[in-house]
Amino acid sequence: MFTLGAVRDEIADAYGLDVSGCTLLRSFVNDVYAVVTPGSRYVFKVYRHGFWSPDEVAWELDLSRHLLCSGVPVAEVVPLTDGRLLGSIDAPEGPRPYALTAFIESGGKARQPFTDQLYREFGAVTAAFHTAGDSFVTGYPRPSFDLITTLIQPLGLVLAELAARPLDRALIQALGNEAQRRIEDLLADGLDWGVVHGDVTLDNVFFGPGGPVIYDFDLAGLGFRAYDLHGVWQTEHWDAFADGYQQVRPLGDNDLAALPWFAIAGNISNLKFHLVDKPAFAGTESLADGWAENILIGVRAAAERLLG
Repeated sequence: MFTLGAVRDEIADAYGLDVSGCTLLRSFVNDVYAVVTPGSRYVFKVYRHGFWSPDEVAWELDLSRHLLCSGVPVAEVVPLTDGRLLGSIDAPEGPRPYALTAFIESGGKARQPFTDQLYREFGAVTAAFHTAGDSFVTGYPRPSFDLITTLIQPLGLVLAELAARPLDRALIQALGNEAQRRIEDLLADGLDWGVVHGDVTLDNVFFGPGGPVIYDFDLAGLGFRAYDLHGVWQTEHWDAFADGYQQVRPLGDNDLAALPWFAIAGNISNLKFHLVDKPAFAGTESLADGWAENILIGVRAAAERLLG
């Protein structure tokens, strides 16, 4: 994390902006700052070193521009003075890519109680994202989120972390193996594949007078569209979300049948994040925050439904 003065100087030099205010909004996977200039507001995102390469971040920024040009409500990427969308700043651990986007003027994130109508709007904007992704072309690379990436590799890492908890380990092993078998069977008959957001939750949507605005493409890439929906599928508002989604884009029978198994894959990937990834950058004390245990509680309940 950089000092606010260093961030202000970098933005002034790279973008030619007169920065009158700079506030750290979040420091977690990446560092995110609110930036104020006379008459405008922006969001400055400094990516963690070693996660995405500069070219892989450039893929994400190209996607943002494509979505906006396709009519999907997203924040506009602001170019540097030389026209590039991506900058880089030196850090002790190595260079860190960064980007500046326009501030989303909206009513903020959704607040409880959530309604079916809100989820219909959420479903429609997610379907618009997926549909726009069908025509996305860029010369930059980005890893694909295939079955190895989303299930097989995370499963191996989680099983290693659960070595001292044999009952949970055996349960995760059985669920992971069954999920792999079921998804491979459905994959043989075809599953919708293309650009995915990677984290379709209300945490990544702002709602305002003009409707929902989707943001945070840090986990976007090529993947299974049904996998993108597994988190919403586990909420009580899934039917409303699916209704809004299918007003824009159909959901195939195979994709619907895969949802329970992609939910298992998603929960295993989330366990991997909280047991392996997060302690690496947030410290081992983060293991006590309760997220991993809550995921395990949900996985145990899913095992009773799916495995009997």
